[in-house]
Amino acid sequence: MAKHDLLTEDEFANYKPPKKAVKQLEKYTASRGLPPGQIKVLDWGCGRGRFVLGLREKGYDAFGVDIDMEPVQNGQPLFAAKGHKGNYLSVLEPDGKTKHIDGFFDFVMTDNVLEHVSDLPKVVAEINRVTSSKGAGYHIFPAQRQPLEGHLFMPFVHWFPKNGFRKTLIRRCVKNGREPHWIEVENAALEKKTEVYYQYSVEHLFYRPYKQIKKVFEEGGFLVEVLSLQNPAVQGHKILGPLARIRITRPLIQWLVTTFKQVELLSLRK
Repeated sequence: MAKHDLLTEDEFANYKPPKKAVKQLEKYTASRGLPPGQIKVLDWGCGRGRFVLGLREKGYDAFGVDIDMEPVQNGQPLFAAKGHKGNYLSVLEPDGKTKHIDGFFDFVMTDNVLEHVSDLPKVVAEINRVTSSKGAGYHIFPAQRQPLEGHLFMPFVHWFPKNGFRKTLIRRCVKNGREPHWIEVENAALEKKTEVYYQYSVEHLFYRPYKQIKKVFEEGGFLVEVLSLQNPAVQGHKILGPLARIRITRPLIQWLVTTFKQVELLSLRK
């Protein structure tokens, strides 16, 4: 897994930041009429901080937070080497809070993170706490019924309860060569791999209907807009695009996209 590797100059040079997140951040920055240096950004679930470093190189006052110390430590040396010598990457406290003061950030984003969160109301409450009164956020995550589970690269396993049947499906996937090939189990036997992947799915995957996630953000102090139909991949699709622009068929297309593909939410502090 990449989190075990130091973030290098070569890797960062080839890194392509998430275009959708950058677009929403730039739109927010323009709406505030401020230069990037006056916009404080938090990447929640930053890993080794590639996106944070990219934003800092663009002039944003960007920070990252993660639940895991290892990727944070593996990202920090490159930050220092490129002249960003501050505590721009940090780890969540044991109580799930960040080290930042109330209202510190203008823009908070999560990119393929919310499907890993067990206690979503707790995370949303902390995001709300550190977001300024004029702040916003952008959150993108896989839909609950996306056919391929994007972390294990196994089809449909996340559709089923966390029990022996799911474990059997994972075992069959591994036996057929469908697995993420993590270094921790690179040379392990079938049963060991099955156990490791299954435990990961139990402890780290928490897929939810997007309406449930939207409701948690709304109850947590945010106004929420669903952006999924604005995705260029949807708008440019030969069939979905035209249907998404017709009022009577738009709800159906939104249901299809947010159930089987991907969800994008824009959150604004109330």
